[in-house]
Amino acid sequence: LPSLSTSITDSIQSTPKPTIIEQPDSTMNSIGSTDNDVTCSSALDIMAFLSDLRAKYAHQSTFLQSVEEMALSLQPLFEDPERGDFYKRAFLVMAEPERTVSFRVAWVDDKGIMRINRGWRVEFSSVLGPYKGGLRFHPTVDEGILKFLGFEQMFKNALTGLPLGGGKGGADFDPKGKSPREVQSF
Repeated sequence: LPSLSTSITDSIQSTPKPTIIEQPDSTMNSIGSTDNDVTCSSALDIMAFLSDLRAKYAHQSTFLQSVEEMALSLQPLFEDPERGDFYKRAFLVMAEPERTVSFRVAWVDDKGIMRINRGWRVEFSSVLGPYKGGLRFHPTVDEGILKFLGFEQMFKNALTGLPLGGGKGGADFDPKGKSPREVQSF
C-alpha cells in the first residue's frame, strides 16, 4: 500500500491546476441565453441575483439557504476593490447547477404492486474536473435537498485539492424495510 499511496500522491501533485481566464467586464454582463436564465447588471448585483434565485426556486428552501449563507460568507471577497467583480462572477456561475437530471423509477414490490419513485442527479461546476458526489435514498429526498448537497459537495471537493466538481444523486426511495429483491428491483 505505501507504493499505491505514493503513486496517488505523485499523480495528484503532477495534475495541472486549471487556469481561470478573466473576461473583460463588458462581456460578462449576463449569464445564460434564455428568458429563464438569471441575468445581472454590469454591477454584478449579488442581492438581485439571490432575489431571482428565490423566485425561481421558491420551493427549494434548503438549497436557497445554503446559497444565501455562502454569499454572506463570501461578502468580504465581493467587496474587494481589485478582484470583487471576479469573485462575484465566479459565484454567479457556481450558484446554480450545470445540469439537473430528473427521472422516475418504476419497480414491483414483493406483493406484485407497481411502485414509482422519483430520482435526480445534480451536477455543479466541472471547472476543476468531473463531478464527484454520492447517492442518497430516503423518502424525504427531493430536487432541492440534492441541490443543497451537490452545492456543498462542490466546495468540499475543491477544498481537498483534487480536480473534481460537485454532484449528488438520489431518489425518494426508502430501502429500509425492503427485501433485497425489492431493492434490486428498484
